[in-house]
Amino acid sequence: MPLLSVFASVIEFVLAAVMAVVVVYFTLRALIRTNTDFNEDKALLQGNTAVGLLIAALLIGSANIMYRAFEPATDLLRQYLTNAAMREMGLWRLLLGTVGNLVLAFFIVVATMSLSLRLFGRLVRTEKMRAGAELEKGNVAVGILLATVVAIVSIFVGDGVKALSKVVLPVPAAGAMRILR
Repeated sequence: MPLLSVFASVIEFVLAAVMAVVVVYFTLRALIRTNTDFNEDKALLQGNTAVGLLIAALLIGSANIMYRAFEPATDLLRQYLTNAAMREMGLWRLLLGTVGNLVLAFFIVVATMSLSLRLFGRLVRTEKMRAGAELEKGNVAVGILLATVVAIVSIFVGDGVKALSKVVLPVPAAGAMRILR
């Protein structure tokens, strides 16, 4: 049994490493595409620190949320590999549930990050202050403020995604029990 646990840990490690790179890449591309206010790639190449801070916060926040969806999936995988009763549910059902869970979490990440930044931008908008325009100019204070908004949103949304993941992932049914008299 210890050898199987080691194997499960190695599988979990490899999946976590791959997941980290995939989440960073796809989240970055998706969040840049959803922002139509200005070109983040160009701003980064020009050395815009404010945009860099915001993108760093977006990546950390999205990784936090995706990890919250990934954690129940890896727990279920570990149980599947180490518990014979769990294997009755079938590997295809486990994989389908895990992929569906992660895709759902990804869409939640992109939607909540994009919408929360847009909503916050509208709430703080005055005739002298437009967060997107200030960010594009390189206003680091605005970059820090928006990065903080992203961090707070990821904390709150992360718990919701974890709870949703526990519902979405397949769990094998416990068998019927007979009580003898």
